[in-house]
Amino acid sequence: MDELLVQRIDMLSKNTSAQTESLSANIEEQTASMEQVASSSQSLAVMAQTLQELVTRFKL
Repeated sequence: MDELLVQRIDMLSKNTSAQTESLSANIEEQTASMEQVASSSQSLAVMAQTLQELVTRFKL
């Protein structure tokens, strides 16, 4: 019975470890996506500022 319990704990431990690795990979992927969105957002802000400066030149 002790051996069965140890096997079950081992199985649960391996399952938890696999799920943790999967979660970690997903978090890493989401972090990379958020960094890309932040970078794009900064680029858009710079373009918007440049556009605003160009538009003010043509205001009557």
